[in-house]
Amino acid sequence: MIDLRPALNEAMRNIQTWRNKYPSSVYPHKIVLNMMYRAYSTRIVFEAFQNDDLVEQDNIQDAMNYVMQIYSQSAAQEVHPNLMNWMATRPNEQVGTLCTARYEALASRAETDKQALEELEFSYAFELLNDMSVLYFIALRLSGYSEVDTISQMSGVIIEQLEYMDYSITKQVFQQLLVSRFMHFNYQPLP
Repeated sequence: MIDLRPALNEAMRNIQTWRNKYPSSVYPHKIVLNMMYRAYSTRIVFEAFQNDDLVEQDNIQDAMNYVMQIYSQSAAQEVHPNLMNWMATRPNEQVGTLCTARYEALASRAETDKQALEELEFSYAFELLNDMSVLYFIALRLSGYSEVDTISQMSGVIIEQLEYMDYSITKQVFQQLLVSRFMHFNYQPLP
């Protein structure tokens, strides 16, 4: 199984940093912006993988470094210059398991509602872990593992091969088999 603790620690550091940096009217929207940034970036990498545009690697470490390099390039070159426009002009677009309109509505409530803010912070951490799981999935596949072996390696669960796995379905698989369970045992909201 993969270790999601570093990704959870990153999420919690980001939450703490943004809480301290932004006023309550801005902070929840900063979370949504970052959730969508990560989702669009991960979807681009997944689509490149699906289209066989990524190069196979000799081992998992090389594959993970390669996937993260492609992620960073996609984020900087494609997502960063377009994100605000995409969010404004396509608010109802499903990007994996996320939708700008749904999370912006939650962010607006979170400006004054502590429960909505806790839900948004949890969602941020959950989705960061879920997208990292997708990137690990791609890296394992690029290093030679089959789809079934990759899912088993990551989650400890053996499933039948799925007929089709796009970015959304891949996220749903890891939500059910890995991330939900991990969050249940490891997530603690910040005070």
